[in-house]
Amino acid sequence: MRTVGLVLEPLDTLFFRSGRPFGAGLPGESGLPNPQNFAGALRSYLLKRAGADFEAMRGKPSPAEAFEAAGARWLAGVRFRGPWLAEIRNPQSPKPFVPVPADLTMHAGKPTLLRPLAADLPGWQPPETGMKPLWFRGGRPDKEAPGLLSWDGLGAYLQGDGIMAGQLRPAVELYQLEERTGITVDERTQSAAEGLIYSTRALRLERGVAFYGEVDLPEEQAQWFDREQAMSWGGERHHVIVRRVPPVGWPPDPGGPRVKLLLLAPGFFSPVPWRPAAIAAGTLRAAAVAGPFAVSGWDLARRGPKPARFGAAAGSVYFLEGGQAPRGRQLATGEDEMVGYGLFVKGVWKYAE
Repeated sequence: MRTVGLVLEPLDTLFFRSGRPFGAGLPGESGLPNPQNFAGALRSYLLKRAGADFEAMRGKPSPAEAFEAAGARWLAGVRFRGPWLAEIRNPQSPKPFVPVPADLTMHAGKPTLLRPLAADLPGWQPPETGMKPLWFRGGRPDKEAPGLLSWDGLGAYLQGDGIMAGQLRPAVELYQLEERTGITVDERTQSAAEGLIYSTRALRLERGVAFYGEVDLPEEQAQWFDREQAMSWGGERHHVIVRRVPPVGWPPDPGGPRVKLLLLAPGFFSPVPWRPAAIAAGTLRAAAVAGPFAVSGWDLARRGPKPARFGAAAGSVYFLEGGQAPRGRQLATGEDEMVGYGLFVKGVWKYAE
């Protein structure tokens, strides 16, 4: 397998349906794409490029069986990661933005890290034995940190250094939700159907911003991205230009006795929804869990809706001590791992002073 970095630049606004109801008086509102949106679009593109038999996929109980029936067995081993908003000033070197870590707050207008408290806190009941509360000695934080964390800010955060305010980018500097109004056309009269006017909010990226993601492909299929091309992505048949770039160098494992895991993508965990099972018992010292993150969708192979699932959102942080941290970069298994859920990077931490 070869890791391929991809930049996706929209040709128009994009629409990724959220889980909110869409009906009379309620606009259809787009959000940012999730790993499922990214993997689904690329899988569809790869299947079309391979000349796969889509009808043969109908009714198969698993993606692997569907790909084999379609004549694209190799697709079952393809892994996806992303997408993330990215700065593309240098077209061949995108700089991804990541969700703000859940332990990063604001105090007196400055980014401030919450840290586990070494001593026990009277009256505080830990979710499990050995866990400590997150604490800030300088008083009560003002609010959550806004926007997204820049590439430089991610490196500083994982090393335990201070984050500068300029390394937090407000969402409005990266994208907007643009209002659109539409009508339903009466097939008989070919005019606007009476009373059927609706509104949507589509995603529009600011200039110099695109999406970045990665895919692990066999060498033959990796060459399909050597030339930039258009691909359908999201609802309403909107398109993006897909361009191959060198994969970004994600920060390496810093090592040390105290490691924290920052989720770069949402994670669905069992049996405890907020806690990854890959974290060994007795090693979890604290957790800052964002969310919940909810996802559903439409299953083309089974011709029906996917069940709604709720998990820990990207930006969740887990503080570990006294044991070996999970290896690799993902806390998910099975189909979730292939799609890119549960992706994390490692950093270091210390107790609150």
